[in-house]
Amino acid sequence: MRLLATIPFVITALLAVALSLLLQRMVAPSAEPILLVATATAPLPLPSPPSVRPTDPPSAVATVTPPDRVLSLAILDLEARDRQLRSALHLLRAVAQLDDALVALQTNQLDEAERTLLLVYRSLDRAYTFSTEQGKGPLDTFRLQIGQIRDDLRVRPEGIDRRLRQLRGLMLSLVDETG
Repeated sequence: MRLLATIPFVITALLAVALSLLLQRMVAPSAEPILLVATATAPLPLPSPPSVRPTDPPSAVATVTPPDRVLSLAILDLEARDRQLRSALHLLRAVAQLDDALVALQTNQLDEAERTLLLVYRSLDRAYTFSTEQGKGPLDTFRLQIGQIRDDLRVRPEGIDRRLRQLRGLMLSLVDETG
């Protein structure tokens, strides 16, 4: 459900990057600089104002191009936001997989629950690669807890469903903080 809610943000980020690159290509200065040379000549007489007003508006529209640094910073910001969204998507995938593990655990399918917990661990690994430095600490903790739950699954299965629900809540709160 939350995964679907983040899709418009990802699409918006990608479109913004594409639009900024397109605008940069369209507005880029030409490769040859134009040199203006001042020469000493007699002043030219001013033309008399035309008696007929032109009906066509001027075709040249004044455009203001932001400096390259501003564009670079904007692209860096978009890339950081893209990484943040990717991390949140993988974290939400891990939450959905935790729900699957809970269902498997409630129906006493321990093999399926163990396999699903392995998928949760992999999703957390992927979220870790895209996360910011402050998000890596909680993700490490989540991975450690998933490893402990997998180890306890066959030995001490009581209370694992409660631990999975708590872990799910913590993951969702991390997604809410980042998004």
